[in-house]
Amino acid sequence: MSAESKIQVPTISLDRDPVVVGREFDETLREVGFFQIVDHGIDQSVADRCWNSAREFFDLPLEEKLSVRRPESGLFGYFPMKTESLAASRGEVVPSDLKESFNMGPGPYPGHSPIDEDEAAALAEVRWPAALPSMKAAWGGYFAEAAKLSRRLMSMFALGLGLPDNYFDEKVNLSPSALRAINYPEQDSPPEKDQLRAGAHTDYGILTILRQELGQAGLQVFDSKSDDWVDIAPVDGALVINIGDLMARWTNDRWTSTLHRVANPAAGKPGSSRRQSMPFFFNANYSAVVECLPSVLAAGEKPKYEPVLAGPHLSGKSGKAVM
Repeated sequence: MSAESKIQVPTISLDRDPVVVGREFDETLREVGFFQIVDHGIDQSVADRCWNSAREFFDLPLEEKLSVRRPESGLFGYFPMKTESLAASRGEVVPSDLKESFNMGPGPYPGHSPIDEDEAAALAEVRWPAALPSMKAAWGGYFAEAAKLSRRLMSMFALGLGLPDNYFDEKVNLSPSALRAINYPEQDSPPEKDQLRAGAHTDYGILTILRQELGQAGLQVFDSKSDDWVDIAPVDGALVINIGDLMARWTNDRWTSTLHRVANPAAGKPGSSRRQSMPFFFNANYSAVVECLPSVLAAGEKPKYEPVLAGPHLSGKSGKAVM
């Protein structure tokens, strides 16, 4: 981080008046699309069961992990090493990311019929490894907690934007969200030129809730003011929150979808060891129309973006990243 950098990634407590918290969110997101939260209400034992089950999964023999590999054109299951390049979602041509992952979604919503094949894929069931019979329940428990927290954050976002606290409710009640665990293995050999643990990208949806591994830094955000990368150090008990491209569009760029990456550890140092993270991507309903909120426009100001359907926007971005 350079001495000229002015970017700040604050830690915000949720255990206060939602109007006050929403105002802090607004002030922060005008500068950088990231902050950390504490007093978030997620049961630590539920979070730990999911986290530990992810570690057990990544420790399985490759053959067993491949038994639940993501199907062709599917979104959920196991993604082996080097099968994704997040920088490609921005049109960059760089080597694949040095990570493997497992993804799950909400599954089908009772009484809801997907409007097309892409939404059906976003609401598909996931296959679970036979070797870990407790994994499905562990992940389902944390998924429910993260979805509940996401809806709470969205109500505070609404307040921060001068809207009723339930403004986004009907736009996220069929959210094609996704929970992902990522394993960044130890780096025993130097990466290729421009190859990272996760290439520089912005998230595609409306918000992300991330649990980082304590003692294993690597997440960085880009500070355009200093043309530098800034570390977001893991904080015990805190979750990292960031907004994605659709929320930036919704707010006419009043809020910033910030470029970020996961850097490689320094060779030969303890930091070159394994790292795990667990992001939860909360998205707008597949058929939700995302268009500029009238409350964010100043007098005479016009929307920067045409309205888009949330689902096709997400599908277009994620399809570019998978190798």
